[in-house]
Parts: sequence; structure tokens; C-alpha cells
Amino acid sequence: MVINRTLCPPLAGLLLAGAAAPALAQQTVGAEQQEALESQEASRSVQDIFREEHALFSDRLTIEPGITYTYSDRDSLALRGFLALDAIFLGELNLDNVETHITTLDINTRYGLTDRLEASINVPFVYRTTTIQSIGGEFSTERNVEDDVDEAGLGDISASLSYRLLPETVERPDVVVSLGVRAPTGKDPYGIEIEQSDTAGNLSVPKELPTGNGVWGVTAGVSVLKTLDPAIVFANLGYTYNIEEDFDDISAGEGDQRADVDLGDSISAGFGTAFALNERLSLALSYSHEYIRKTEITPEGGNETEVIGSDATIGVFNIGGTYAMTDSTSVVTNLGIGMTDDASDISLTFRMPFQL
Repeated sequence: MVINRTLCPPLAGLLLAGAAAPALAQQTVGAEQQEALESQEASRSVQDIFREEHALFSDRLTIEPGITYTYSDRDSLALRGFLALDAIFLGELNLDNVETHITTLDINTRYGLTDRLEASINVPFVYRTTTIQSIGGEFSTERNVEDDVDEAGLGDISASLSYRLLPETVERPDVVVSLGVRAPTGKDPYGIEIEQSDTAGNLSVPKELPTGNGVWGVTAGVSVLKTLDPAIVFANLGYTYNIEEDFDDISAGEGDQRADVDLGDSISAGFGTAFALNERLSLALSYSHEYIRKTEITPEGGNETEVIGSDATIGVFNIGGTYAMTDSTSVVTNLGIGMTDDASDISLTFRMPFQL
């Protein structure tokens, strides 16, 4: 609006200026927010946040090698006997400790097919070691025995497509939907035999360890991200459907036991916030939660039964950060702290995505 001060009386000019001020202020704020969005999209630190927490939709090929280490420690108390007079336990008492170390080397490849469609594939290689400790060496309640079992091999390969349903504006967040599939390329956990330890005769250990789930899985999810200068907030929701599979043997003992395995489906959710501290450095805090339903097994010629204790609730608090070393290479770190009994005690991830 242009006001000709030579034609308008002073009072009318003041009234017109007062009426125009809110509209001009609103336009100025909107322009500043939009400019902030555009400037942040150009920042490497913000691009790293989009890539790790959402989707970047870059037209450049991104190859992201990474390594993840997880550690968990579980104690189990086994009572074999009965209570006398509701106070005295008569029988055997065994305290077992299981430590699990899992190191996963993987390569995640991403490519933006369009400015709204991105494809990715992840190929993992898993090395895991399990240490089992128990009381009862040479049938003594004062001597501990232990044995180690390790396994290395290809994990379950997964691929996914992400589609930007709604691009981010000043009023609404960026909304992305995704669909992924997981192939059972790793060693499945069914039919693994249990044998007596060579180093501790009274200790039973598995002959090998799994590196995958053994069944096909399909995952559908949605994630949202909103830029609120100087912070970026994000949230996601996903559901994984595991396809029922028939196995020739699921028994840990001698002889084959054929059965159908319906691995429990899972639902996951997460939320967090990230800060672009400068053009190259960012910091992120988030929480992820996943609930896994019980596994159901149907033996050949038998009835369907639920596996007691196969359900899980996994909660993890994450602290992460990214640093752009160059215009095409970044370093990504993340520390996960287990918040529930079923979650790993700790997980540490290092990734180095670079664009071609």
C-alpha cells in the first residue's frame, strides 16, 4: 500500500498507517521464517539432521558405511525345588549371567529418485559373542564356570522407499511416508542345538548364534519434521509385519520338529529434537520405543501356542551428533542408553555418509 501524503490529511494518514501495521508485520515475520527455512536447508548440519532423522531426498548418491556396537547383560535365577514351611527353600539354586556383545558393520546406500521419492538399501554384517557364566563348577556352589560362543555372518538385508507426502511450510511440518522390506538373509535362530560345554561339563551352550530373524518382514511408517529456528523437532511411527514361515526344525534337542513360526509383529514410535549449532555441527536428543508381540508356534500336527516371554518392550534414550568434515562427507555418532529391561544396556554407533 502506497500513501500519498500530499493528498491525505494528517489524521487520515495516521489511521491508515495504524491499520496497515499488523499486516505488514505479519508479512515480515512470514518472510523471515521462510528465509530462515531456506537458509537452514542450505546448511550442511541441517542436511545431516534431515538425512539421519527423516529423509533428505538428495539427487546425489549417498553411501553411508557404519559400525554399531551393542552390549547387554542379563542375570537369571533358576530355582529347582520347593518351599518348606513357607520360609525354607529345599532344592537347587542356580544363578546364571549372560553377556552379549554384538558388532554390526553395515553399508546403507540412498538415492533421491525425485525431489519427493528416495530409495535406500542396507546390507549388514554381524559379529556377535555371548559369554555364559554359571555357578556349579564340579558340582560346587562356590565355583563359577563360563564359556564363550561367537558367530559371524551376513545379517538381514533391507530396502525401503520414502515418499514426501507434504513438504514443509511455515505453518506445517514436513511429512514423509515409507515402506520397507526385510529379507531373511541372516542365520535364523530356530533349530540351533544346545550342547554341553567343552570347558565346563555341567554348562549347556548353543552350538551357534543367529545373525537374523529368519522371516520376511514388511515395515510401514510415517515421520514428521518441523524447523523451529534454531531447533528442529521430529517424530515417527512405524509398524512391522513379520510373515509367518515354515521351518523344518525348531527344536534345540536331537531330532527334527517341523513347525510354523509367526514372529511377533512390532509397533515403534519415537520423538526428539536437534540443534544446528553452526554450519557444520549439530546435536540431537531423542527417545525411541518399540513393543514386540509374542511369537506363536504351530507344530506339525499340533495346536498354535504362544511362546511365553517372547514379547518385549524396548525403550532407548539417544544422544547423537553430526559433523560435516567436507561438503560431501560427514561423521555421525550416536549413544543409545537402554531404559527398559528388554533393551540393550548400551549401544554406540559411528557412521560416515559421503555423497558422490
